[in-house]
Amino acid sequence: MSFYKELQPFSEYLHSIRKLESYLSFDMKFPMQWGLPKSITEEDKVVPYDSGDANMKGISFACPFEEKEVSATITKIIRVIKLNKDKEIKEKLFKETIDSLKKTFETTDLETLKRLYFDFETEQQKPFEDGEDGTTSLELVDERTEERPKRVRARKEENNKAD
Repeated sequence: MSFYKELQPFSEYLHSIRKLESYLSFDMKFPMQWGLPKSITEEDKVVPYDSGDANMKGISFACPFEEKEVSATITKIIRVIKLNKDKEIKEKLFKETIDSLKKTFETTDLETLKRLYFDFETEQQKPFEDGEDGTTSLELVDERTEERPKRVRARKEENNKAD
């Protein structure tokens, strides 16, 4: 793979790349509100630095200058960016959904609101591959026309019949 193709996925946040003796350092600039998940990053390989921008925080990802280590570090940087971007999108969707629900509650009568419910359609989960996320589709159902089944009772009745 070319150098460009390796760096392109995170070029928006890339500040510099430095070689320090036998280590390589990827200096990144991220928005201040972004976090670094401990499950992805190793404390001794992530070092903060002054980015020179009050709205951005500087983070250096250091690794030994070896093919396997550099590839693993690039993968970690991409995952940090993806998780933070996903979080931003989810927060935006949450705010939009809250606004939409407020409007719905303001303009809909109580009896109709009592029948309002959310239905989540999920695909069967498969193990995640590197760089993949599971997908869940969300469908908002306007109005419930029939009562939801009482699953707990149905299971108890089935268990009683089996005895």
